[in-house]
Amino acid sequence: MFMEEFILKKRIVAVLLCASMAMSMTVGCGNTAKTTDTKAKTETTSTSDADAEKEKAEQNAASAKAKTEANVDTATAEEVQEFMNDTDEKTVLVDSRAQESYAGWALEGAKNGGHLKNSVLFSERWLDCEYTGSAPRTAYLERAMEAQNITKDSDIIVYDYDGEHAKDVASYFVEQGIKDVSIYQANDMIDAGTDLESYTNYDRFLPSETVKSISDVKTGKESELSEDAKAVVGDNLDKVLLVDVGWGNAKQSSYFSAGHVPGAVHINTDSYERPRVYVPEKRSDYAKEWRLISLEEFRDSLCPQYGITKDSIVILTGTGTAPQGRLAFMLRSLGVKVYAMSGTLVAWNYNGYELDTDINTLVIPESVDSFGSDTIENPDEILWMDDIKAILSGEKEGQVADNRGEDEWNGEYSGYSYHDLAGHLDGAVWCLQGDEENGTYFYNVDNTPRTQTELKDYMESNGVDTSKTVAFYCGDSWGAAMIAYWCQSVDLNNIKEWGNGWIPWSNEGNEFIDHNGKTVHYDKYRDAVLDEDGNDVSDGTNILADEKKE
Repeated sequence: MFMEEFILKKRIVAVLLCASMAMSMTVGCGNTAKTTDTKAKTETTSTSDADAEKEKAEQNAASAKAKTEANVDTATAEEVQEFMNDTDEKTVLVDSRAQESYAGWALEGAKNGGHLKNSVLFSERWLDCEYTGSAPRTAYLERAMEAQNITKDSDIIVYDYDGEHAKDVASYFVEQGIKDVSIYQANDMIDAGTDLESYTNYDRFLPSETVKSISDVKTGKESELSEDAKAVVGDNLDKVLLVDVGWGNAKQSSYFSAGHVPGAVHINTDSYERPRVYVPEKRSDYAKEWRLISLEEFRDSLCPQYGITKDSIVILTGTGTAPQGRLAFMLRSLGVKVYAMSGTLVAWNYNGYELDTDINTLVIPESVDSFGSDTIENPDEILWMDDIKAILSGEKEGQVADNRGEDEWNGEYSGYSYHDLAGHLDGAVWCLQGDEENGTYFYNVDNTPRTQTELKDYMESNGVDTSKTVAFYCGDSWGAAMIAYWCQSVDLNNIKEWGNGWIPWSNEGNEFIDHNGKTVHYDKYRDAVLDEDGNDVSDGTNILADEKKE
């Protein structure tokens, strides 16, 4: 559930996971609700006991595990092979493992990662994982079934590796009224490695199991890395930095309140996204920005402060994918090897791993003298203001996509308590990130990205041409970073983060479309919104009146 809270005029979504764990994820700038403060900088707070009980009841009601397993048939290898080669919409081969296995990681003792050819994903974890947000679990599950063409008339084989996951998912399908459901333990097929598909960029996300092994060795709990962890870091454990990233210092953030991966140092997003007042003498309360610092400053100042060099291996953890993606693209721009922990703390807690909440165990990073390089190795990882102008003008091929809520797109509401300019970029397409009723359209209920097919279909249904460079934006580009990182992890590499976003664009006086459908711009010298003829069209929607600022 989204909770409104004013903290340093920042737009913060606060949520609490039911029962013992508090963590957050958010729809962010794609939220359609007219909240006063909905910035996708996610931290934790408390909700009422009633809300917690309601969430718990909903989880139990939606969980297939809470019910008796359905009596389903066991498929044969020949039938599975037939399903892999059958493209009939009625026939559906379903992978019930975690998204990480489907994407390409070899987990559960499997010799290979990836999924059986032509299979779709419906993870057992979705049925009972802890999650946040106001959208019911059923919204995510029903959407997944619809996107995977799973209907009551479908002929389904659900497979897994360990012989356990498929049973629960099959039971859920039977409960939905599907009659033709069978299960299959595909360990032999997966180990053989034939007819397997995976994403090239699956390692953008690191399974929580692998992060756990690295954490255990770095904190002295274990002496040896798991085979999966060794494959990631090799003999370079000393170069690995575990990072808990989120807004606020350690006490303000969820670092202690929700807990963090043991051994992780906390990085405040404000350290690389510095707050400032854009026009000090005007619109004092409505001209704030949290704009990314330059890559040069990030490289020469911030990275050495945290001991990050060009040879570092950085693993990003925390309560939300948005700050993970934001920092990941900055590091990738410098050529740093970086991973984000898949599923954030949802997956970590699902596996029963402990979090560190001890205020006495704050991890202090060891600084270094220099990053070790004076170059920006991958300057195209993030798109900037000039790139957006070039795309919109036709100088560069591509699209600009707005993932904010409908009222933000229409110019009826800025989306931020500290920004009053409302509208959208002329020439952009609207591709909603999500809302409170349906959740986000870009990830699953367990905070993992949807499949390539699902994401591509959704974006293209909204006019996004995934064959071109697509710059996503929201107010501050937190949501855009999240979308870009998810998409690229499933090989939709043309989806990019615009490092600035709506707030800098409108503050700088660039043209936009307001709620009247007019082309306007903000003039900081007159502190007014002007139309193409220079007329003041400020009316309390595209710029707030003084009485609304109080």
